[in-house]
Amino acid sequence: MYSLSALNEIFEPGYFPTLVYSAKQEYGRQRHDRPMHKHDSLCELLLCYRGFGAYRVGSHSYPLQQGDVIFGNVALLHEVVSDYETEIGTYCFGIQNVYFRGLALNFLIPAGSSHVRASGSLFPLFESMSEQIDRLYAGNLPERLTAQLLLGSLVMLAHRLPDEPHCHTSPANSQLAVRAKEYIDAHYTEDITLEGIAEEMGCSVPYLSHVFKDVSGYSPIQYVIRRRIGLAQTWLISSDLPATQIAVMVGYENTNYFNTLFKRMVGVSPIRYRKQYLESLRGKRDQK
Repeated sequence: MYSLSALNEIFEPGYFPTLVYSAKQEYGRQRHDRPMHKHDSLCELLLCYRGFGAYRVGSHSYPLQQGDVIFGNVALLHEVVSDYETEIGTYCFGIQNVYFRGLALNFLIPAGSSHVRASGSLFPLFESMSEQIDRLYAGNLPERLTAQLLLGSLVMLAHRLPDEPHCHTSPANSQLAVRAKEYIDAHYTEDITLEGIAEEMGCSVPYLSHVFKDVSGYSPIQYVIRRRIGLAQTWLISSDLPATQIAVMVGYENTNYFNTLFKRMVGVSPIRYRKQYLESLRGKRDQK
């Protein structure tokens, strides 16, 4: 018989995964992109239950299909993209207090290991557990506690999945693109231009544009827009701030232009996006 003290062999004493929110993305619904974003106070565990897409993190792009588990360590810049004009089906769990022995706080997997792993024969179990977690977390106190315990079990099982990388790595000439990306990540809410980025990198605008798109799949300005919209989405779903204020916070003085860009990228207006997301959310709104 195992006792609760056996958990101390897996987690640091006093720590156990705590479910902050659960959200099910319905397969086949109109696609609403969630561009590059990160969470500074929690990690995420996702299960792809249907569909095809990609999980992009850093200079890597992982193909996604049914049964894949996505590991999002704390403060990891990432995005999930569907291959089609409809949503890829996922269960998404925001988690705090994950402290595996040998890993940093809120790291689900070691740094440098594969962020996407196949669940294989465990997929039916993972899907059933995810469905129950999402359903129970919307219930009364005993049901929410059951969801927390199930989540802890899912985290432990997923953590043991084999690390078999199957990502596409960026081309070898990516050093310039990496430096440009780091510069954009530090300044994307400011008044930033393609010419300014190229000057900072010490290269021509055409060369920067070519290399950056070859590595990331986006032009530098497209990447700026995706970072801004991704941050706007985070503020929309984690606060009650008005969309007009959020527009200014992410770099757009012209709120009409912000609304146009947001709807073009996400598919709905900022206010509609907030409403739809909160309707599907189980748990706290903390996305930071």
